[in-house]
Amino acid sequence: MTQSSTHSTPPPADTVHLTKVSVKSGDVGEHVNWLARLMMVGVGSGTVLSAEIIPSSSPDENVWTLVQRFYDEQLVAEWKANPDRARLLEEVAPKIEGNEIAVTDAVSSTRGTVGSVAVAIVTNVKPGQELTYLEFEKQFQSAQAKQRGYRGVYLQPPTKKTPGIWTTLIRFDSPDALDQWFVSEERRKLLTLAEPVVTSTDYQSVEGSFPGWFPAQEKGGKGPPNWKTAMLILLGLYPIVMLEIRYLNPILHDLNPAAANFIGNSISVALTTWVTMPLSIKAFTPWLFPKKDTPEWVSPVSFALVLVIFALEIALLWRLL
Repeated sequence: MTQSSTHSTPPPADTVHLTKVSVKSGDVGEHVNWLARLMMVGVGSGTVLSAEIIPSSSPDENVWTLVQRFYDEQLVAEWKANPDRARLLEEVAPKIEGNEIAVTDAVSSTRGTVGSVAVAIVTNVKPGQELTYLEFEKQFQSAQAKQRGYRGVYLQPPTKKTPGIWTTLIRFDSPDALDQWFVSEERRKLLTLAEPVVTSTDYQSVEGSFPGWFPAQEKGGKGPPNWKTAMLILLGLYPIVMLEIRYLNPILHDLNPAAANFIGNSISVALTTWVTMPLSIKAFTPWLFPKKDTPEWVSPVSFALVLVIFALEIALLWRLL
């Protein structure tokens, strides 16, 4: 599967429907599976705008919440009357009567909590393979929801404007927990199952301090360490600022400082975004994203090279002002 950076912003919804499962006894994983199946039935029905499963906020509780968003209350009514939903509720009824779990429905404006680290995933499904992929997502969401540190998932199925595009935002409570799931054998096997029906999968980490300037790793969707990104940004930004002070500031001298600084900063950001950062990323990719077969000398040599370039920049610009 091909991978590239992308970003997705969840659209607003008018009505939020909550289904809460309070697990009192029995296999928690089994009940989470049921909630994931319920989520995928809603997604497959065409009435749900987006859905996410949010686990308990406290380790002492076993309350799992399915958050489904709809354009209007009429679609909520259609969802409640859905025969597949009714069958799933009938399936779990004996466990409710046996006091193993409690299931409650409500309409709310609650949009869920946000974990400390998240990855946006955009999956492009091949035409005609939507139902097959839907079955895969049922397995994937069930497995994912049981992982350590899982804090919820935002799931948006294809729309008329984006046919075949599934948007997912996974949240975990720490980078380590996210990494553990992303490199797990279980996830690898599930991705292998989906490969025949998927055209591409794009990842974008929303954890780093410099999202947008740096791509994400192919595995885990993480960006490079912040200290490396900061060094490369400074490497490209420093000469730009020095040249602006020498040549641009005198031209803007008669302007109000607020306007002059805005113009200068706009030029700095534009040159950094479209000139210096693409060049730096291309030159230092092995250092930013080392692989298993990357030689050990690459890291120290790259670090030293950045320091040498810093020194050269300072030497060349020493007498500029």
